[in-house]
Amino acid sequence: MNKKNCLPAFERYLRGEATRDDIKRLKSFFENDAGLGKWMEEGMENASGIISPDIQMRMLENIRSRTGDSAMPHASAGGKKRYAWLRPDTTRAIAACLLPAVILFAAWLYLKPRQAASLEVIANKGEKASLTLTEGTMVAINSDSKITYPDDYNRKNRFLRLEGEAYFDVKHDPEKPFIVECEDIQIRVLGTSFGIKAYDDEKHIAIVLNTGKIQLTTPVEKIEMAPDERILYDKTTRTATREKVNADDYTAWRQNRLRFENESLETIMKTISRMHNIDIVFESLHLANMRFTGTIDNTSIKSVLEAIMLTSSINYRSDDGIVYLYRYN
Repeated sequence: MNKKNCLPAFERYLRGEATRDDIKRLKSFFENDAGLGKWMEEGMENASGIISPDIQMRMLENIRSRTGDSAMPHASAGGKKRYAWLRPDTTRAIAACLLPAVILFAAWLYLKPRQAASLEVIANKGEKASLTLTEGTMVAINSDSKITYPDDYNRKNRFLRLEGEAYFDVKHDPEKPFIVECEDIQIRVLGTSFGIKAYDDEKHIAIVLNTGKIQLTTPVEKIEMAPDERILYDKTTRTATREKVNADDYTAWRQNRLRFENESLETIMKTISRMHNIDIVFESLHLANMRFTGTIDNTSIKSVLEAIMLTSSINYRSDDGIVYLYRYN
């Protein structure tokens, strides 16, 4: 039985569900895997500075009483403690009886595959963030968004997840494609610059390509994108539509400019609310369906609202930190 196949049987043993055959195979594994004894000994040595000597001795006494091993820990060169109970014959003895809880836990850690830790970069509402990844890829993160990637990023691959909106300037590496996952779609590139907008509370995921090439994979198709193209992926129908645009318009939020193309006022106000961390309420609900096209200066909430007022019959008032939109005659 190898280490990988041993883990399910060992977990059944911890739950009290192991069969006689499971226990027989586990005992054989403990007796013959030389790496286990070495790993446990190294782990105890590393922990010796954390665990108090009194607790260490009580642990050793407990294990000795179960195994019948009368050997005491002794000092090696340099004064470092060596644990005679961790000799291979003692490891077999420990496995032969019901293992002490500390050894059970150590063995489970030894058997269980290592899970790569995840790192997160978050931009809260009203904030933006930037990130330079280890190989040089630069990421600008918009408000109310999160980037998640493994701590071994770029070791074997370049993979990350996006919730919200971000702009990527990807370092070229033909050996390691750069992959961004957003809900049920993936964007795969070698070296390029592009933007993604993928908020949970919006119907579409929008991808716009500034330079290079992109391969977009949805649950039903693969799409190749060229510069100055924008894809709108409908999360409900799982369909994608393509349009020709000026890509810089859709990634100019980094310079506090917002571009809207026939967007509903409801969608525009969601964007503004996230970026300025302010609640916006429609006093007349039919206003939410009004549509706008244009570029807005987003340096302040006031500049956005006044730009909308200039092109419509909409007004606003602010009360206790909440903006109310209404129609005036």
